[in-house]
Amino acid sequence: MQSKWIWYRGDYEIYHGLKLHERRREFGVEIPAFWSQPTVYPTVTFSKSFECERDGYVRILGCGSGYVNFDGWKKFRLGQDIFFGPGKHAMEIKITNLFGLPCIYAESDTVCTDRSWLVSDNTCEFINAGDNPAYTDPSVTPENFPFSYRRIYPVSSKAFGEGMLYDFGRETFAELFIENSVDNAGLTVYFGESAEEATDPENAYLFEHLEGMMSYRLSSRAFRYVYIPDKLAASLKLSAYYEFVQLEDIGSFECDDKLINDVWKTCAYTFHLCSREFFIDGIKRDRWVWSGDAYQSYMINDYLFHDNDITRRTITLLLGKPPYKQHINTINDYSLYLICGVWDYYFSSGDADFVKFIMPRVKALYDFIVSRTDERGYIVARPGDWIFIDWADLDKDGAMAAEQMLLYKTMKAMSRLSSVCGEDGSAYDASAGVLYDAIQRDFWRPERGAYVDCADSGREIVGRHTNVLALMCGVADAEKTELIVEKVLKNDEIPHITTPYFGFYELDALCGCGQLEYAVEQLRSYWGGMLKLGATSIWEQYLPHEKGAEHYAMYGMKFGRSLCHAWGAGPVYLLGKYFLGVKATSVGAATFEVRPQTGGLEKIMGTVPLNGGYVYVEYENGKLKVYTDKDGGTLVLGNKKLALVKDETLVVDISLHDAV
Repeated sequence: MQSKWIWYRGDYEIYHGLKLHERRREFGVEIPAFWSQPTVYPTVTFSKSFECERDGYVRILGCGSGYVNFDGWKKFRLGQDIFFGPGKHAMEIKITNLFGLPCIYAESDTVCTDRSWLVSDNTCEFINAGDNPAYTDPSVTPENFPFSYRRIYPVSSKAFGEGMLYDFGRETFAELFIENSVDNAGLTVYFGESAEEATDPENAYLFEHLEGMMSYRLSSRAFRYVYIPDKLAASLKLSAYYEFVQLEDIGSFECDDKLINDVWKTCAYTFHLCSREFFIDGIKRDRWVWSGDAYQSYMINDYLFHDNDITRRTITLLLGKPPYKQHINTINDYSLYLICGVWDYYFSSGDADFVKFIMPRVKALYDFIVSRTDERGYIVARPGDWIFIDWADLDKDGAMAAEQMLLYKTMKAMSRLSSVCGEDGSAYDASAGVLYDAIQRDFWRPERGAYVDCADSGREIVGRHTNVLALMCGVADAEKTELIVEKVLKNDEIPHITTPYFGFYELDALCGCGQLEYAVEQLRSYWGGMLKLGATSIWEQYLPHEKGAEHYAMYGMKFGRSLCHAWGAGPVYLLGKYFLGVKATSVGAATFEVRPQTGGLEKIMGTVPLNGGYVYVEYENGKLKVYTDKDGGTLVLGNKKLALVKDETLVVDISLHDAV
C-alpha cells in the first residue's frame, strides 16, 4: 500500500502552467503570457470512506492550512496522528493554499491517498482526485516538478575582447554554475544560441547581472555559448546543470544517408529539450505552451517516447477551466487543434478515463468556438481573435478556407469523442456535413484544381497552406487530392512554405500520397541545410537565401529567432510513419500495420513505439525484417498482407522499391 500526494484533478497542470508562463525573460524584463490563464481552486475538500479489520492510524500531511474531520465528529490538525479502531470510517479534509497547490498525503498503516479519493472545489460536485506516480515521497510535494539534472562542461573557451567566450558544444537548457577564486565586484553574463548573440551585449536576448560572490548557480535558461566580458573571466570555472525530464527514446531511425541520420538525431534532441513540464514551443524565447505547437508535439511524441503523461498534462493545461472568453492562446486555429488533439490522444492511447474527465471542458470550448461563427457557420475574426495558420502572407480578408477545414475536422472529432463518453454524436456529424458542402461550394476552384485561401476578398489566391489543410482535414476526396498534389504542392510557382511548422504538414500530406522521394529531398535540403550551417537543434524558421547572422533575426530582433523549436522535430514522425511504415489502425494500437517504404534510400532500420509496445523494422539488400512485442500487427507489402506474430521476427525477401 503506497500513498501518493493527491490534488483536485487538473489543478496540478494549471499550477505548473502558471509557474512556467511567468518565467519568460526578454532583455532583462519579465514577460508573462498575454492570454487569460485559469488558477487552481485555493480551497478544496477531500473525502474518503474506508473499512478496516484492526486498529489503525493515519496522519494527513498537506500543502496549505486546514483540518481533518474524522468520522464526522472530531477535528484534527494536519500532521496530527489519528488513531482508530476496526470498522467503517470516513474522513473529510478541508485545505486552503492561497499561494500554491492544495494537496494532501496520508501516512498510515490502513489507508493510502490515491485517485480513489474524492475531491471537490467546495461545491456539491465531487470527482476523483488527481495523482502521479512521481509523488510517493511525503517529503517531495507536487508543488515541485520532478526535473532531473546532469552536470555538463564547456567543450572549449577562448578569449574575446576583454573577456572569455565559452562553448558548451550544442544547444542546452541548464543552470549555469560559475566558480570564482578571487573577490570581484560583480559580473555580467551574456547567453547565446549562437556565438554572435552571446558576444553582442546590446542585442543578446538573455543576460544576467551578478553581485560579487565566490560562486553563482543561475536559474535555468537556453544557451550554447556564454560570454563574460570581464578580465576576471579567464580565472573562472564554468559548468552547468542540464535540466531535463526523464523520457526514454523508444523510437529510432537509421538509413544509408548520413545527413538524414543526423537530421533524425538532431530532431530527437530538439524534441527532448522542448519536452518539459509540458510540450513548449522553444527553450529560449517564449518557453510557453502554444496549442498549435503542442498539436505537432503529440504526433512526434507518439513516434519517439509515446509518453502519455506529458500529452495529458499539456492538454489539461491548455483547456484550463470554463467558461471560455477567448480562444486558446487567443488563436482561433489553436482552439480547433486542441479539440482535434484530444481525439488523437485517445486514438493513440485508448485512455477513455481521461476523455471522460476532460470532456465537459472540451464541450465548453467547442460551444465557444461555434458561438463566434458568422451567419454562414464560418469562423471569422472577432475582436481579440488572432487568425494565425502560419508565419506567412495569407489572404485573411474574410472567412478563410483553412479555418473552416479545421472546424470540419473538429466537428468530426467531437462526434467520435462523444461516442467514447457513451453519448450521441450525430449532431456534430450533421454539422460537419453541412460545413463540408459549404467548403466545396465556396472555396473549391475546379479550373485551378485547388482551394482558394479566401473567397470574400475576391483575390482568389491559391496557396499551399490551405490545400495542405484540405488533405490533412479530409475535405478533399481522392480526385481533388490528386489535383492538389500536381497543381499546388508540386508547383514551384506557388510560394513555398518557410517554417518547419507547416513544412511538416506539407510533407505529411505528400507522404500520405506516396511522395516519399520528395520528402527525402526536403529532409536533405531544408532540415539538412540547417545542420550544414552548424545547427545543433532545429530552428523556428529557415530561409536558405539568408546569410550569416541573418538566420538569427526574427520579430524585429537581431537574435529573435528560436534556434531550438519543437515544431522543427517533425521528421521523427515522418520517418517512423512513412519510411518504417508503422501506424496504429485502431484505438490504442490494438491493431496496427507496418507498410515500410524507402523513398529511394537503400537501407532503413529503426523502432517505433506503440502504446506500451514497439515495432522494429530493418531493410537492406532485398531482405526485410519486422519484429514486434505486440499482438494485432499486419505487414503490408503492396497488395499482400502478412500477419505479424508477437515476439517473433518475420523475414521477407523482397525489393521494397517494387512493393509500394
